[in-house]
This record gives sequence, structure tokens and C-alpha cells, in this order.
Amino acid sequence: MKYLKAIKRLYTSSLFVAVCVSIVPPLLSRNSSVFSCFIPHYIPFPLFYIAEVYVITFGSFVFISFNIFVCSLIVSATIQFRLVNFKIRDLNLKDIENDHEVEVYVRNVKKIIKHQQLLMRYVDDLNTILSVPVALLMVTNMCMICTSMYNGTVTGGVLLDQIRMFAVMMCVVTESFLVYGFPTQAMMDQSEATAETIYSECKWYLPKLRHLRNDFLIMMMRSQEGVHIRAAKHHIINNRTVLLIMKTAYTFYTFMQKVA
Repeated sequence: MKYLKAIKRLYTSSLFVAVCVSIVPPLLSRNSSVFSCFIPHYIPFPLFYIAEVYVITFGSFVFISFNIFVCSLIVSATIQFRLVNFKIRDLNLKDIENDHEVEVYVRNVKKIIKHQQLLMRYVDDLNTILSVPVALLMVTNMCMICTSMYNGTVTGGVLLDQIRMFAVMMCVVTESFLVYGFPTQAMMDQSEATAETIYSECKWYLPKLRHLRNDFLIMMMRSQEGVHIRAAKHHIINNRTVLLIMKTAYTFYTFMQKVA
């Protein structure tokens, strides 16, 4: 919860700065707009400006709500995978000396297996739902960075445009790394750690638990397969996602410079 609150404050602050920097220039110059786009001469400037402010404000609230909601889902999955690992460690702290303790141990192992399978299905469903929206979000972020960099170059290094460019980059970095990259990477690491936890912590070597070795093996295999959140079922979201976005945006930026 502390992580989510910190991310919400940081992400909201960076987006608020980017919005403020975007809506200020049109108030200082009639030839500019919030989105640096063409202004039709038959539309009064105040009306066009109000429409732009409404769109960027509404879009910002949608971005914040969607991203924080998705981040909470990923963090919840991370916590549950970590809880599975803690359950495995806690289970093997107890001694197994009689048949009753063996029965209790087997029952607890079955519960942990069901918990892990439930989490695997949860992440698969989450991946199915978020695949397209996350891909569109990545494309939008790349377009925003590319456009802001290009406008900053075309305007000859105007201070407000430079500030807008850095504010957009700060939003994208915060969103790509702290909202998506880091939580998803942590979820993947916790899921993969289950295999090592089972091998090092479980008492699979005891003769009394011989019949559970197949269950342990299945859990280890499922853990080593890993869980992922993919963008358009292609790119795996992780800590390197922000680097991919920045690199792709800069490539398009250089292409636009050459074409222009």
C-alpha cells in the first residue's frame, strides 16, 4: 500500500506538471496551442483553448485512474506470489515425526499448490485483458515523447517547449518504470523464486514424503515457466520497457527530422 501511495503521488505530480506546462503557452501566445496543432481560423481561440484544456484534463484523469488500477492488480499478484513462498518456508519449519503430521503436511502442500495454480490463472487472465491496452499505452507514450522532442527542436529551443519536453519524459519514465516495469519485474522474480524455495526449503528428500515429489516437481516446472505481462502478446513488460520506449521514440524523432 505504501508503494502504491508513493507511486500515485509521484505519477500524479509529474502528470500535473506536464499538464500545467502544456496549457500555459497558449495564454502567452495566440499562435500556439496546447497540443501544438493547427488552429482553424473559423473557431474562436478561447473556445478552441477551452476544448483543448478539457481534453488534456480528462485524458490525464483517465491515464491516472487506469494506470494506478493496473499497478494495484500487478502489485497484488506480486504480494500473493511472495505469500506462497512464505507459506512454503513456514510449512517446512515444522518437524514431521508421525503419520498425523505427515497428513497435515500433505494437506497444506495441496493448499499451496492450489494457491499457485490460482495465481497462474489470474496472471494469464490479466495478461489477456491488458495485452492490447498496454500496447496502445506504449505506442501513445512513444508518440508523446517523439512529438514533444520534435516540437522542441522546431521552435528553436523555446524554454516552455523544452520544459514541456522534459515534463512529458518524466511522466513516461515514471509510468513505464514505476507503474509497470518494476512491479511486473518483481512479480516475475517472486514467481520464479518458488522453484528455488521448494528445492531448498521443502523436505522432499524424506521417505515419508516420497509421494509428494511429483507435486513438488509440477510446482517447480510451473514456476520456471514464469508469468509475464505482455504488450500485444509480443513484448514482455519489465525493467527494460522504459529503455525500449525511449529508444523507439528517439528513432522516430531522428526520422522525422530527416524527412522534415
